[in-house]
Amino acid sequence: MAKTGRRTTIKEVAERAGVTIGTVSHVINGTAPISPETTQRVREAVRELDYKPNPMARYMRSKKSRMIGLMIPNLNNSFHSQVASTFMESADADGYTVLILGYEYSTEREKKELESLVQNNVDAVVVVNGHDDEAAIGMLGRQGVSVILADRRIEGCHIPYIQYDNRRIMNQVVSMLKEKGYRSIGFISEKLDLTNLQDRFEGYKEALDTYGYEFRQEHVFISEKLCLDNMRAGYQFTIDLLRNYKKEELPEAFLASSDLLAIGMLRAFSEAGYQVPGDFGVVGYDNLPIAGFVQPRLTTVNQDRELLGKELWRMTRAKIEDGTVVNVTLQQELIIRESC
Repeated sequence: MAKTGRRTTIKEVAERAGVTIGTVSHVINGTAPISPETTQRVREAVRELDYKPNPMARYMRSKKSRMIGLMIPNLNNSFHSQVASTFMESADADGYTVLILGYEYSTEREKKELESLVQNNVDAVVVVNGHDDEAAIGMLGRQGVSVILADRRIEGCHIPYIQYDNRRIMNQVVSMLKEKGYRSIGFISEKLDLTNLQDRFEGYKEALDTYGYEFRQEHVFISEKLCLDNMRAGYQFTIDLLRNYKKEELPEAFLASSDLLAIGMLRAFSEAGYQVPGDFGVVGYDNLPIAGFVQPRLTTVNQDRELLGKELWRMTRAKIEDGTVVNVTLQQELIIRESC
């Protein structure tokens, strides 16, 4: 900001950097290739003078706001917050502003927030997880807003997405449990209304067949009472299982659809006097930081959150600037600890 308290102008930035006004504009908006040395001088001048481009003026000139809407399910979940942080840092480095909104896995709230982003003239909307609402996504396309889906996809729609290879990793998890001698494996999750959860379940069933297990519907526990982001839900659901079933009626190992569900299960088993591992094995999903600190330390699936955030931004920028983007599938890693 100028010493007089008035707004710094683009002309002053150009004078400080020793370049033309057009060059400053190109660096800020990414509209032309500029040498790294010149780009650095311009960015230093912008920082030193605390120059803030007028977003409305920029939008009126280019019909691009350089604002991106990022929709995530839960702002308090460390998985989502790290993805958002990396995405925002990458976008900021390229001169874009990110508006982050949480929708708490609510279909109605998701629609409301999507409409809000359109009203804010965003250039693109990125939806992490989310529901398969073709109507809501179609509304964005009719408004000229680019859309990228993360950790989800909508079957039959040509909307670019980035996802994890959930079926492949479930094969590895079941293989590991087979090697450890578990004779039956159960699956516990909230409703399968997200494609990533559907893929995990299908991968689980395929792996059971591959490694000679019988698929038993009574070993599948899917309930609206469960929530991926709620340890208490996993705890209470497991308490109820132990009340309603004998130990020999339950699977020897459980695949939980999130670390938080799995950690809730660990506490419930402990309070009921069961040993993990020993009486039961438990595998989580996400490799949240807490997974390595609970007792026993949780075996889980690691999903590279930083890589997801960076790849997500790369795809978003390509969609905005080039109009085309290729879908991406990321690989996961099985982290074997002490819970199975």
